Amino acid sequence: MVNYRSNLLSATLALQSVDLISPTEGWSRSWSTVPSPNPTKSPLVSNVVDRRTFGTSLATGSAAFGVFIGSHPSQAFDGSGASASSGFNPATKAERVKGWKQRVIADVKDFNRLGNALRNGQAGDTSKEWINFFIKFQRREPDEVGRTYGALVDLRGLPTKKKYEYEGGDGLLLATSFTKSGKPPENTPAVKAWNKLFKLFDNIEAAGKSGNAPLALAEWEKTKPLLEEYLSCVELPTSLSDSAYN
Repeated sequence: MVNYRSNLLSATLALQSVDLISPTEGWSRSWSTVPSPNPTKSPLVSNVVDRRTFGTSLATGSAAFGVFIGSHPSQAFDGSGASASSGFNPATKAERVKGWKQRVIADVKDFNRLGNALRNGQAGDTSKEWINFFIKFQRREPDEVGRTYGALVDLRGLPTKKKYEYEGGDGLLLATSFTKSGKPPENTPAVKAWNKLFKLFDNIEAAGKSGNAPLALAEWEKTKPLLEEYLSCVELPTSLSDSAYN
């Protein structure tokens, strides 16, 4: 319960504040295991898991990373749920919510592509769709909706030292934005839907890492209805078959 409330507090604070860190701070915007000369002081970055092992497996697949290149850094994910742009301040909560919705849509698109790859027997680090969803490195540049991480990190956030605690993901930020003033976030339907969803991605990853694409696909299918429930709660198209996600 403590971890849960801490996570909700992080999301609630992010609704009230943007531009918490400068884009000149932090890790270099590249698919590299080498930090920039001025590494961020945030403990979140130091807790990104499997950095070396995942990097090794991706060394021969760098050509696939071109799909991440974009030109709109204004909504870049910085690991804290805030905008990383020094020259852009959303004027209203509505603008921030719109940005989070755009990122969630992009993340769901990658989830659909992952499902298609699993149906074709493709799982693990040799699959571009797998990499696009599960990679935990920052992108070289933000993509067209401002994502600077792979889909799952952007959706769920960066892991902290506590199990099942993440910070900065647009999924919880968007869910918390539906909380009415003066009400506890944990009672918000969108937050309840998110809390049922966010752990299930680990089962897909674990099965795929073992090379068991059919099992990973079965876990993907279990996750799908809970993701659709979440999408309904945050006022996005509910069905993963919707054209918005394909």
